This record gives sequence, structure tokens and C-alpha cells, in this order.
Amino acid sequence: MLRLYFDPDDRGRVVFDLAWHSETIGSLQALRQPGRGPFLDRWGQAMRSRVRGAAGALLEAVPAEGFVPDLFTPEDYCRLPTDRVIAGLRRNKRKQGAGLLAFGDALVAYQMNCIAPAMTTIGALLRAELAHRAHLIFTSGVDAALASLGPGISWEPPVLSVRSPVDGEVRLGGRGLRLVPSVFWTRPGVSVAGYRRPTLSYPIHPAPASPPAPRDDPLSALVGATRAEVLRALTTGCGTTQLARDLRISPASASAHVTALREAGLAATRRTGRAVHHTLTPLGMQLLSGT
Repeated sequence: MLRLYFDPDDRGRVVFDLAWHSETIGSLQALRQPGRGPFLDRWGQAMRSRVRGAAGALLEAVPAEGFVPDLFTPEDYCRLPTDRVIAGLRRNKRKQGAGLLAFGDALVAYQMNCIAPAMTTIGALLRAELAHRAHLIFTSGVDAALASLGPGISWEPPVLSVRSPVDGEVRLGGRGLRLVPSVFWTRPGVSVAGYRRPTLSYPIHPAPASPPAPRDDPLSALVGATRAEVLRALTTGCGTTQLARDLRISPASASAHVTALREAGLAATRRTGRAVHHTLTPLGMQLLSGT
């Protein structure tokens, strides 16, 4: 058991975040772990045949289960999409070496073939989890969010205990804690060395299922399928162009949907110069958490 000790200041420095590159690495293990739930099982069945050629070498580099070397999940990369990770490797190719670049090229091929087709669903699942955590913190406080992270993690203030094959203690010491939900990882994991803020990755629990069809989705029935997707996409905030690109709709359509949600008090828009940033209001988060 690994025990994370909170100082008084640490509760105010708990943040929930996404780690896109880490999700891609975790998916390589999920491919070889059936019985993970409807979405992951269907995804694995559809994608195993696509792992060919150079991308197939990734299955040899990433173990089928257990720990993944920190080389594949450095903090500076976890926040980035894989294509930006590889661009960074190329800018530093002399330092990184040809072997790592070859791994990076295989990773890009794998992401294009296996991750990109499911990115909308994966993003929706992760953003829904962030919305749920934000609502918990807003309505019940940080303790409620920490106490409900799923099997293998327990919160008895001031200690967060994480089931791990390694016994030990980590003193947060005012650095706070970064919490990263995952669709693909099967177990919680703590990363401390080399990280600016200790990070705990945890699997979304229960295992995520495919999003309901529009006719079975009460939110879609209420506001329409596309507007429901827009509402879910705003859980982490984004601009109009990014929203349109993520949902594969026109910028004009994205803007119209955000305007309707804003007029209903469900979304808010902040403008800085020509740039705009859309987010959910507390009412919008509450609506999402109730569906």
C-alpha cells in the first residue's frame, strides 16, 4: 500500500487533469486485456486487426500488464497529444536517439489507426468524469471527490491510500496532488519522481460502457443530440474552432449551439482579444451530472 500524506495546504491544491499521451500508452495494454466492459471490448475487437507493420512493434515494447516504464509516460508529454510528443522528439533527435524516434513513429501510426477513430468517445468519457469531479467538489468538497475514486483507493484524512505492489509513504508537502482519470488503465498508479506535482492516475469506475444511443440518452432527448455533445465537450473548456473540430461540425454551428446554451445559463464565454473560451456554468455541470 502506498500512502499519500496531505498537509493542510494540499487539499486546496488538488486538481483533476487529462493525460492524452498516457491514455494512448495505456490502450496498448487494454488491447490484450478482454473483459474490461462493453466499450473497451468492442474497441479492442475492432482495433486488433489494425495493429500492423511498424505499429505492431509497440506491443513488444509495452508489457501486456503491470508497470510501464516512465520513459513512455514523462510528465511533460502526458498533457500532449501524441503527434506533438513526436514533434518534440524530432526537435531533440540527437539527444533522444534514433531508437526512441522509431518508437515515436510507430506510436503515431498506431494512434492514427486505433485511437483516432474512437477519440470522440474517449474524450466524452474523460470529460464526463471531469465534470462529475468538478460537481462533487463544488457541492460536497474535496473530501467527497477523494473518497470516491474507486477500488484500490481510500481516503481517511489526511491520508490517501493507494493499492500498490510497493509499500511506502509520500509526503505531499504543500505540492498538492494531480488526479488523472483513465479509460484504458486498469489500476491506480502514482508518479512522483521528476514530477512537479505528484500525480495519481486512476481508472474510471465502473468500467465505461459505450455512450447511449440518442434515443436512450435523456440529455439528447432534452436538448438534441448535437447540443448534448456540445454540452459534454465544454466540461474542460475550449474555443469555437476546437469545439467544431472535435465534434466535426461547422464553426457556425458550434457557435450557434454555444449561444443557445449560454442563453439558457448552461455555458459561459470569456473573450480575450479575438480569442474566445467557452466553459460550463455550475448549472451546466449540475445538468450533466444528473444525466
